[in-house]
Amino acid sequence: MTDSGDIIKSGAAEKIADLVNKLAGPMAEEIGMMLGDKVRVYRVKNWVKTVEKTQVLLREAHLPPNAVPPRLFLPIIEASSLEDNETLQDMWAGLLATASQDTDEISPSFVETLKQLTPDEARYLKRVREIFLAEYRRDDLVPMELPRYEAFEKRGMSVRDVPWGTFERLGLMHREYEVHAMHSTDGDSRPIIQTEMDYWFVFTEHGVRFLTACEGPSPADSGSGKTTPKSGG
Repeated sequence: MTDSGDIIKSGAAEKIADLVNKLAGPMAEEIGMMLGDKVRVYRVKNWVKTVEKTQVLLREAHLPPNAVPPRLFLPIIEASSLEDNETLQDMWAGLLATASQDTDEISPSFVETLKQLTPDEARYLKRVREIFLAEYRRDDLVPMELPRYEAFEKRGMSVRDVPWGTFERLGLMHREYEVHAMHSTDGDSRPIIQTEMDYWFVFTEHGVRFLTACEGPSPADSGSGKTTPKSGG
C-alpha cells in the first residue's frame, strides 16, 4: 500500500465504514473525504485500528453507535490517528465509545489529558487503577486515597517507578498531607514535641471521570434504558 486510498480500496476501512458514518453523524461526508484524500497511510492505519477497537467495545456492551458531537469527534479522531501504541489506542477507543453513548460524561479536557500521556505513563496509570480496584474490592473508581505503597509492592509494582508527578500535573491525582506528632522528653524531663509531615495521593474527580471514560461504556441498564460508563477492572 502506498497511500491512504489503497487502504480504503483494500477493504480495511470499508469494514468499519458504517460505524464511522454513525459515529461521525453530520460530519460523515467530510470524514470520508479526509480518509480518501488528505490523510497519510500511517494516520489512516492508526485511526482504523482505534475505530475497530471502538466497535469491539460497543459490541461487547451490546450498545449501538450514536453520533458523537464534532467538538469531541474531530479532536479524538485527529489525536488517535497519530497514536500507534496499543495501550493508548485502547484508551482512545474507550473515550470514543463512551462519547457515543453519553456526551455529558466526556469533557473536552479528557482529549488534552490523553494526548499528554506517554505509552509508559498510560500503562502505569491503568495499573494503578487496577490495583486500586483490587485492593479496595471495588468495581468503580471514586475520588479517594490510593492504597499505600505496600499494596503496590506486593503486586510487583514499585511506587518509585510510578510517574506521580505527571499524574498530579494533569489533575488526575493530588496529594493529601498528614502531620504526625511525636512526644519525648529531654535530659531534664522537659516535654519535646517533634512533628513529621507525610503525604500520599488521592484520585481527583477529574481523574476518576477521565479513567472511567477511557475504559468505554458498560451495557445499558435494561430497566432504565440508561448507559453508565464501564467501571470494572
